[in-house]
Amino acid sequence: MSEGTHGPVPIVRQETRVTSGVEVTQKLIHAAKTLASILRGTLGPRGLDKGLYKTSGEFAVTSDGARVLNDLLIKNPGAKLLVSLGQAQESAIGDGVTSTVLFAGALLDEAGRLIRKGVHPLTIVDGYLMAADIAVSALEEDVIECSADDSALLQKVASTSLTGRAAGSDTRFAEMLVEALAHVTHETELGIRCEAEDVLFEKLEDSTINDTRMVTGVFWRQRIPMERMAGVKENAKVALLNCDIKQRETKRDTEIELQSADDLQKFMSIHEQTLAKIADNIIATDAEIICSSGEVDRIILHRLAAAGKVVIHDVDEKQLIHLAQASGAKLVEHLDDLSNENIGFVGRFEAQRRLATDEVQDRIIFDSCTGPLVTILVGGAMGSEETIRGMYDALRATSLARSEGTLLPGGGASHMLASKAVKEAAEKIADRSRLGMDAFGRALEMIPWMLAANAGVNPLDALLELRSAVRENMSVAGVSSDGSIKSMSDVLEPAESILHGIVAATETTNTLLRCDQVISARGD
Repeated sequence: MSEGTHGPVPIVRQETRVTSGVEVTQKLIHAAKTLASILRGTLGPRGLDKGLYKTSGEFAVTSDGARVLNDLLIKNPGAKLLVSLGQAQESAIGDGVTSTVLFAGALLDEAGRLIRKGVHPLTIVDGYLMAADIAVSALEEDVIECSADDSALLQKVASTSLTGRAAGSDTRFAEMLVEALAHVTHETELGIRCEAEDVLFEKLEDSTINDTRMVTGVFWRQRIPMERMAGVKENAKVALLNCDIKQRETKRDTEIELQSADDLQKFMSIHEQTLAKIADNIIATDAEIICSSGEVDRIILHRLAAAGKVVIHDVDEKQLIHLAQASGAKLVEHLDDLSNENIGFVGRFEAQRRLATDEVQDRIIFDSCTGPLVTILVGGAMGSEETIRGMYDALRATSLARSEGTLLPGGGASHMLASKAVKEAAEKIADRSRLGMDAFGRALEMIPWMLAANAGVNPLDALLELRSAVRENMSVAGVSSDGSIKSMSDVLEPAESILHGIVAATETTNTLLRCDQVISARGD
């Protein structure tokens, strides 16, 4: 049996494009560097904002790296990896996205130069891995211990994260965040809980940022059904019902035949008695405020109002859960289960009636609660969303610092310290992996370089001065907001934020460097 000749056998679609070799590595590096360069101008306290104009017509102004990355429509696979890096940093830490992505971009820039000189990508990967371990070890030796009740250090962490944001100009915002975390910290079955999710944010459109304040409770925009229920109540008890406040409807269709007008009157009388009994059962409890996720019968509503009770209905179940967490009340699923054992406490209840429109609703505040939940009311009609975003990022950073108990200096000080350690270790390496380690050390210096550039000073002069300060063992030297080289003892970040950023950026960079072929089914 003779063997025949066979033509080429197609295994992919005709429009599939395959790019291989050094060309693909350089293209991926170039795309990732281009994406990272978008964020350069936003780094640091003197960084500028980006205007984002979406396809929906919405325009937003922000300096938050995570939001910029999320709103961009990325096509290149190399750039998409940097977007994933930023999302991973945001998910794990909540802050430091910009510096992490910029560091990854610097690593790729240094790798591209070495590849053009003929260095194998895996040699660079080996050097980067060694350098990352050395950098992390050096920083772990210089961490600053921070106890959970050290409000002074925690306020510095919050201030550092808020710097450059709308809320960073006033120190009371940092104090407010630390106070909020202290209030929501509590003991659970799994240990101490201190989470940023227990701090809610709400916008106050008709106010300024100076009107921002914190309430130890919740804030609702909900319609008050009757004018007499508005006002202020001190030391009130609240009941939470996840059901309707009316006679239960039958699940089957029924018909009632009435023979006379007296029968109709008797039927209506029985119905009213049933509703009155429901209202009396609620009145019999000590609850002064009744919140329900369902509807309220008008007869019951008027009867409760006559007894001096406040009724708020059609409340979202999530809002009821938040109020239960703040007040200590239990969410009741059936009217028959309501008792004084399920009632919570509110130190101050304030309900303000507003003009009835499709958008504007009454403002309701449950304040002075003892439960582990607070709400920060943020003023400012135009920039309130960006203010809330900045405060939430700072809250997560402060929460991480409080739970982990370790801090590192910011302002590029930690990156310079890590760079020094990497360069000193590279002097002892005799093979080509040293090239990767040297490149890693130079990439770390990009953070203080951009801080100085955004501050308006010559970045080369600032970097040289900073190198000199680090050699003289001034380990906390960094770039201040005015571009000068100063001690960063008051500029603190969670240690995990910097360490995670270095490790994650290194892993992302090495993933790109290991890629020598891109197969595109779309042909682009």
